[in-house]
Amino acid sequence: MKKQMRVGLVVEGNATSSPVLRLACLKEELGPIKSVGLQVARRVSNFMRAGYAVAEYQDLDCAQLILLRLPDSQTPRVVAEICESRLAFGEMCFVLCESWLTTDVLIPLRRLGAQIASVMSVGPLSDNCFVVEGDAGAVRRTKRLLSQCETRVIELRPGTKALYFAANLLSTALAIPLFQLAQQTLRESGVAGNDLAVLTNEWADLLQDRVRKGGRGTWGGPLAECSEEVANEHFRQVAVQNPELAATLQEWLSLARRQMEKKARGQGA
Repeated sequence: MKKQMRVGLVVEGNATSSPVLRLACLKEELGPIKSVGLQVARRVSNFMRAGYAVAEYQDLDCAQLILLRLPDSQTPRVVAEICESRLAFGEMCFVLCESWLTTDVLIPLRRLGAQIASVMSVGPLSDNCFVVEGDAGAVRRTKRLLSQCETRVIELRPGTKALYFAANLLSTALAIPLFQLAQQTLRESGVAGNDLAVLTNEWADLLQDRVRKGGRGTWGGPLAECSEEVANEHFRQVAVQNPELAATLQEWLSLARRQMEKKARGQGA
């Protein structure tokens, strides 16, 4: 068994689609893998062709950077279980992977001396681009790991994941019903055909392409990827950190909801 492996993994649920776990550089660094059972951890190790299964959280003690790839609903429980172990927390960093939960969910680990952070893939069009937020030490180690895979890492200021949530929402979710409304308004002003395409292409090529294909009148982006409770927590934090942005976000959300309701009734399509 290799000693002093730098990266450990705690994983539950379906991780086969994880952008982080698919990174080639992780295979070279990965050591202990902890899951709900030893057999499950072995299956993850076999799937990744890296690391080795361990039975106890204590067996993570050879790693300095611990990746947490968990369902949101199970994260508080796993964090509590890790806190009850006898790990040397002052020498470890814990990083929540691909979850819209804020880094605050890891605060119990910070209280024990660990550094905490979260990392997310930017999206399906940018497989090698990640956003990281959290304590300086955990962010530094995460960036060091990801840089070995020639990825691009965008660092957020600590505690601002809610603002990233808001920016993502504005860009990926709100824009579709807004562009549908824009198309309707352009038609009402006499613009149609190629002229309509020219204008919408100029404003946003990617979003216009989705609208052309008949974007569904449903939420996309963060609102489709996290629970209502998590979304409301982000809205609360945005209201604290940037009240004007929060007010604008709510106004646009109200407009988008009305537009989607119209589309569902066959109006304003």
